[in-house]
Amino acid sequence: ALTGAETRATVGDFVRIYAGQRRLIGMITEVEAQDGAGVTLPESAVARIDIMGEIVRNASGRDGFRRGVSAYPAIGDAAGVVAREDLRLIFEGDADAATIGALHHDDEIAARISIQDMLNKHFAVLGSTGVGKSSGVAVILDAVMQAAPNVRILLLDGHNEFARCFGARANVVGPQNLKLPFWLFNFEELIDVVYGGRPPVDEELEILSEHIPIAKGMYLAHRAAQGDRFGLRKVDPKRAGFTVDTPVPYLLQDLVGLIDERMGKLENRATRMHCHRLLARLDTLKNDPRYAFMFENANVGGDTMADILTNLFRLEPKGQPITVMQLAGLPTEVTDAVVCVVARMAFDFGLWSDGAMPLLFVCEE
Repeated sequence: ALTGAETRATVGDFVRIYAGQRRLIGMITEVEAQDGAGVTLPESAVARIDIMGEIVRNASGRDGFRRGVSAYPAIGDAAGVVAREDLRLIFEGDADAATIGALHHDDEIAARISIQDMLNKHFAVLGSTGVGKSSGVAVILDAVMQAAPNVRILLLDGHNEFARCFGARANVVGPQNLKLPFWLFNFEELIDVVYGGRPPVDEELEILSEHIPIAKGMYLAHRAAQGDRFGLRKVDPKRAGFTVDTPVPYLLQDLVGLIDERMGKLENRATRMHCHRLLARLDTLKNDPRYAFMFENANVGGDTMADILTNLFRLEPKGQPITVMQLAGLPTEVTDAVVCVVARMAFDFGLWSDGAMPLLFVCEE
């Protein structure tokens, strides 16, 4: 039973439970009033808590907080509201921790986070609408940029609200200046774009799956014929070994030409109509200004992967270690596909760079 000032404990407050030599720390998540039957007080309440960690004394005799618990409390262990000295132990962090504000429990205690510990694992900022999640994320990212200048940040901004938070330090990429060539999309992602999230036509899928690898081989052959600086040998487009998902460039005009050539050779009217409709879909996408980020100057060709990585992942930061990718304004039917492409590129970049350049990938819902 809590008495005196401690009876003010409510949802969101921290409590400590004395479990032997440890002080277990938890947060109250629910309080339920009960009648006083069977207890000495006329009224009582039951609080449910989430145990977060424990305060233990180390070998040097100093108390410190660590997440997780090595022993659970037993019936009869004393409980009480966390004291100021315990709050300070919980939130003071390591010597390299960054200050991101003050506790609402006690505004004289700084809220600090260990940047390296946070970046070494996935983490989330959760809360109900209006509690300040976006503001909290902006403060945390600002602390990351100050404490770890070698970290590159890619922020997917679903509501176009973060660009003004970082000023000139942010490389803002939006529908007007985004460059994400169509050939970067794997087959499933490209299908989402072509059909706008609607169910695809099986006959048209077969046509695309057959001709996209050939178009990729044709592009490789073009480079070889032009005396590519890498000294490519003459390539048979049909035997280049590419699949529909191989992330290599190809020209949209080559793909259209292959489908058009096939349509001219067909005698079956139904199959010709499938080719005709597919060509119409591709032509509509190419000429739709909303898809300029995928198809504008697409017929020029060229392997621009280095430019894309440099721009999105800030390989050369030039004072802008964070890229804010604004998703509002992109066609809603392809937003999921765009996010998939960028997330896959970030994963591949992190994997194949072997940590040479740390990358923080932030998704804002």
